[in-house]
Parts: sequence; C-alpha cells; structure tokens
Amino acid sequence: MTRRHSIEEFGPERVSKNDCAADDLILLAEVVDAGGFGAASLRTGVSKSRLSRRIATLEEQLGVTLLLRNSRNFEVTEIGRQLYQHGRRVRAETYAATTLAKDNQGEPYGTLRVACPTALVSEYVGRIASEFALANPRVRICLNTTMGTAASQASHADLVLVPSVKGLPDSDMIVQRLAVFRYVLVATPAVAEAAGRPVHPNALEGVDAIGWGGTEESVRWHLEGPGQEHVEVETRVRFSSDNLMVICEAALAGLGVARLPEALCRPYIEKGRLCVVTPGWAPPSGSIRIFVGKAVEQLLSPCLGKSIAEHNGKLI
Repeated sequence: MTRRHSIEEFGPERVSKNDCAADDLILLAEVVDAGGFGAASLRTGVSKSRLSRRIATLEEQLGVTLLLRNSRNFEVTEIGRQLYQHGRRVRAETYAATTLAKDNQGEPYGTLRVACPTALVSEYVGRIASEFALANPRVRICLNTTMGTAASQASHADLVLVPSVKGLPDSDMIVQRLAVFRYVLVATPAVAEAAGRPVHPNALEGVDAIGWGGTEESVRWHLEGPGQEHVEVETRVRFSSDNLMVICEAALAGLGVARLPEALCRPYIEKGRLCVVTPGWAPPSGSIRIFVGKAVEQLLSPCLGKSIAEHNGKLI
C-alpha cells in the first residue's frame, strides 16, 4: 500500500536547494496547466523528452510520484497537485521579479497569450493584435483561436475573449465587458421565401434552425420586438455547431434560420446572399467579454496594460 504524502514533509530539512530546483517546479506547473507534456512543450519551447526527464528527475529526488501518465491518460497525484500549487507561486514570483526589473524602462514587455474564437479573430482581433505587435516589439503575442467559446482555453491564456451573454464558468480571471453586439435571425432568400417571409416570430414555430452547440433536436429562441415585447418560439434544429463561422456557412448553404451577430453576417446581407428574418424582432444583444488573468494584471507592466486597453477600444 502506497503511503500518501503531505507537502509539509518536504521542508528544508529534506529538500535542499540542489534537490528541488525552482525551475523544475515551474516546469511541473507548466505541464499540469497544459494538461500534458506535448502541449507544455508547445507552450514553453522545451522539448517533450526534456520535460519528461526533468519531471522524472524531480520525482526521483523527492521520492514521490507526481504524475501518472501513459499513452492515453494523464493524471496528477495528490502530492503532485500540492507541489503544482507551489510551482505556480514560484512561477508568479519569478515573473514578478523580472517585470519589476523591466518596469522602469516604461516599455511594454513580456509574453501575452490570447485565446479568441475564430470569428472574432477574422473580424477584429487579428488586425488589432498585429498592430499591437508592430508597435511593441518587446511583446511576444501568442494568439490561439478556439472553435467555439474560449472557456477551454482559460487556464492556458492571459487574455480570453468570449462573445456571450454569460460569463466564463469556473474561472478566477478578472472580467470586463469590451463591446456589445447585436444578434439577428438570418436565412437565405430561398429559405425565407419557403417559410412564407415571416414577419412575426410566431410564424417561425417548427422552422428548420441552425443551433449553437448542443445536440438538442429543438431549441427555443427568445426574441425581443417593438415596445419591449418578448416572444419565445420553438424551432427544429437541423444543424448545430459551436463555431460561429460554421453556423454562418450553414446559413449560406440554406440549412435553415440562424442566430448570428449582425456584424458577422452584414457583408452577406449587403450582397443579398442572406436576409433578415422577422425584421424588427431579434435575439437579445450579446457582449464581447475580455477575461484577464490575475497574473497578467499583477505582473505585466502598467504600460503594457495601458496599451492593451487603448487597442481594445477599437473594438467598440
């Protein structure tokens, strides 16, 4: 039977500076945050084999198992989670010390990891990120796109942009509303014609719809109309995706009525490829929220934070 270890066992009398290097704890934190050696290698630039050797050496020095891994599973042990928390603190303090030394230069400095859905990157964020990188050569930007919401990227990013009416679940990140955007119901002219060119939402009952995520066969849309009137209609989900670009493509293909940000489908409306269904009635507006990691807020230079805020203003 394996004895369970407590972090208190690893005090100065057992773990000397030579036994447990701070950078090994940082690497442990990176591996756990990334969910595996391969992803951690991409994030850190350290080879997968070297990461594995460093963690194995750390386990040997401490006499404990920190990670349980095989070709299919990756699991952190109880003592591994305790040391992971220490590694995160060591990493934060290391970054803080580096930032403190650079702050007096008054120039943005550091690595900024941004997670953002593909639709936002193509419409807004890609251009702003490129402009920011050109204006701040000492900032390294890692912009990762997600195929749906950015919730799954929260633990791997410093900034997470989420287009949603809800917050980011299970996150200790600091949230600010960046911009508000309008939703519209759209379809191809042929689909709208087949539905009788509906004017009131009640005419949409049972119509083929393109859903957002999920596997439900039907979905209820909440719509707002003139005089603050509210209506809910139930539609049949013929196609669904957690990617706004895919939903837009499905609407263009004639698969049904879609609920999309007006800014995303405006070019297709102007070209006549899509039309607004039930004019005057629309889903509630959504928000683009920016989630900022506490480490970024506390550790990156104030100048960098100010520059980010100035560039974010272009989204509104």
